[in-house]
Amino acid sequence: MRFVVIYLVLAIIIYVRGICPVIHDRRKRLWCLFAVLPGAFFPSVTRFIGGSMVAPDLPVWVMYAGSIFQNFTLLVGILVIGREILSVPLRIIGLPFPYLGRSRIVAGTILGLSVAFSCLGMFKSVISLEVVEQEVAVKGLPAELDGLRIAQLSDLHVSSVFTRERVEEIVERTNALSPDLIALTGDFVDGTPEKRGYDLEPLKNLKAKYGVFGIEGNHEHYVDYDGWMRFMPTLGMTWLKNASVSVEINGKTLSVIGLTDPMAQRYGRELPDIVKASAAVPEQTSFRLLLSHQPKYAALYAGKADLMLSGHTHGGQVLALNPVVGKLNNGFIRGLYDVGDMKLYVNQGTDVWNGFLLRLGTVGEISLLTLKRAPETAVVAATQDK
Repeated sequence: MRFVVIYLVLAIIIYVRGICPVIHDRRKRLWCLFAVLPGAFFPSVTRFIGGSMVAPDLPVWVMYAGSIFQNFTLLVGILVIGREILSVPLRIIGLPFPYLGRSRIVAGTILGLSVAFSCLGMFKSVISLEVVEQEVAVKGLPAELDGLRIAQLSDLHVSSVFTRERVEEIVERTNALSPDLIALTGDFVDGTPEKRGYDLEPLKNLKAKYGVFGIEGNHEHYVDYDGWMRFMPTLGMTWLKNASVSVEINGKTLSVIGLTDPMAQRYGRELPDIVKASAAVPEQTSFRLLLSHQPKYAALYAGKADLMLSGHTHGGQVLALNPVVGKLNNGFIRGLYDVGDMKLYVNQGTDVWNGFLLRLGTVGEISLLTLKRAPETAVVAATQDK
């Protein structure tokens, strides 16, 4: 519902501050407003006609076209607001901001940039898929685990846009990396098992020497949660719901711990419980890998895991939105972070939610993380810094 309100507010801002100062003829103003309204109302279409806001079920061409209009409204709104913010220092130093607001050159630039990046951003959100490699230096990592390769997939968001063919491509490219272990960190799907289960079936073909592990995300809660909880274990992965599994690697024990998603609170379902999830972890375990969809809770788990893998943020999707995404996720947007003695890696989203098909400055990501033993000098230096 927030999307519906946000886009309608953006349309008002665009009309009052973007159109009216430049176009004085009322009829032309209305024509300009009509160019903005399809994007402003597309979230309402997905909310009230397309099944639901969180899991739109509309033909792919409708999602593509609607997303371009929606992106256009968003980007025009951001640029108009940016121009307004820029006016503050300009007015303070006495430069002619009123002319800037009425300039058709500025308005034309905003229009051109918005059209170009609306199309480019939608296109990138649909086709972008890159392997992002990252070394993770871990203090005290046993030599036997040095070089272990973990592939991470997150936020597949299977839907009318991201179908079986896309999942097959992701599986093929992931297997080509020959990872030792594969982790899938939630938001697999938008829709019902009856309609989207077929699209997820290629996940059965994921291969890793020490196993494939999965957890839920917030989107699993939105449509037929119970059905998905029955379906996910049939995909050949070890499904972790406040639970753990330990594997022996070169004589050392690695424990994979999986949490439920905090969205469970809204529906009266099982909340994340690190104590319960870790109850079966052997005392002699050498490495704790924690899977938790939302990164903003990482500080709660510092000291309880060596490496936490998350997704959820889609890397911010648009660089201009990083301040907002960071604020909503305690500063965690994408990439590797230190959270106390724990490492946190946030995947940019292998795909994105089909209700917001826009990527600018981010990529669809298959993460390949290589564990490395931190040099002793780094350990000493880190201790001294504290």
